[in-house]
Amino acid sequence: MIQQIPQRLHEVNTLLATCQQGVFSFEEALPLPLFYQDFNDTNLLVKEAVCLVKENPGMLLDFSSSLLSETKTYLSLDRTPLQAVDFESLFGEHLKAFELRHEEAKATATKLWREYSGVSNRLDFLLLDSEEYSLLDVECSAAKTKSDEAHARANLLYKEYQQERDRYFCVYCFKPMFLDVLVERLKGIAGSIISDINRMQEDKP
Repeated sequence: MIQQIPQRLHEVNTLLATCQQGVFSFEEALPLPLFYQDFNDTNLLVKEAVCLVKENPGMLLDFSSSLLSETKTYLSLDRTPLQAVDFESLFGEHLKAFELRHEEAKATATKLWREYSGVSNRLDFLLLDSEEYSLLDVECSAAKTKSDEAHARANLLYKEYQQERDRYFCVYCFKPMFLDVLVERLKGIAGSIISDINRMQEDKP
């Protein structure tokens, strides 16, 4: 995890440095809540650092130096444009397309089921050995197939909607101050790691 943080934070910094005043699309804003979601558990970072300092302290020092540099860059940037971003609305707008596709498929499936149900009900009033029954039975089977396929598609699109909603729910919950607090914490951790490694190297005979 620690290897990914400097590069991911660099992407966030690039976004903040190049964005227009409070104008973000869903795709542009996404790296911010994803960064927070992926790295907010700093206890995992500390545990990983403890293991890595024994295996490869030089590598850990390089990563920590990069992280410290990126945190300082983040904290030096003008982050006021973020305050104007409505992450909840961005999330809702992004989901709307998935929701509309499902609703359209659901409406089609309901229409086809009613058509099948109507044909099926007509069969109940016909003699089983009549020619009319035979012809209508074929029509009923075809209508049922269409209805089943439409319902399967509607169910698939609803599953896609749920997956997209769950995957990016972090956007709905995100507040810019969450990222500020996390970056401050990462800055402190990176600084402590660098100090500890330097002290270890100085103590070596």
